[in-house]
Amino acid sequence: MGSDADIARWRTAAATEEVAEFFRLARERIAEVVRTKRPLCLASGACCRFEEYGHRMYVTGLEAAFVVERIDRARTVRASNPLRLLEVHESQSRGDCPYLRAGLCGEHEERPLGCRIFFCDKGADGHGADWQSELYEELHTATVTLHERIVAPYRYLEWREALALVAEGPRVQER
Repeated sequence: MGSDADIARWRTAAATEEVAEFFRLARERIAEVVRTKRPLCLASGACCRFEEYGHRMYVTGLEAAFVVERIDRARTVRASNPLRLLEVHESQSRGDCPYLRAGLCGEHEERPLGCRIFFCDKGADGHGADWQSELYEELHTATVTLHERIVAPYRYLEWREALALVAEGPRVQER
């Protein structure tokens, strides 16, 4: 699935300014479209309960490493522990996201691109759900291009599988 070398490369790249800038711009693009489409989010956490809601969320290994790196950094500031493999396995058993807390996203600021695009409200602003798929495809294509540009191995994985790899894989040395 992902070798230690792949995971190390994702983690190293995830800590770079180039990757941070890419995801910052991608998040801005999503926010712009969401403002236009005006989908309704009931903050129910249903989308985070994958098995119950009947959907999966996918990310690249690089995006998973970036999200985990950002969340782990924020957790360090808050004196919380970084993501542990046990948390990921427990969430897989429950059928939800390991960051789901009290029915809501516990890491809302750093959530992946797919979480930012997906809304239960399929009729947002009369546009149907096509805008979500189109926006996701646009950003996924850009993410593939980023992998090629920075020479990072490309793997497209279910969210929790990617988190398990990144959580158990080699960590980037502190600078």
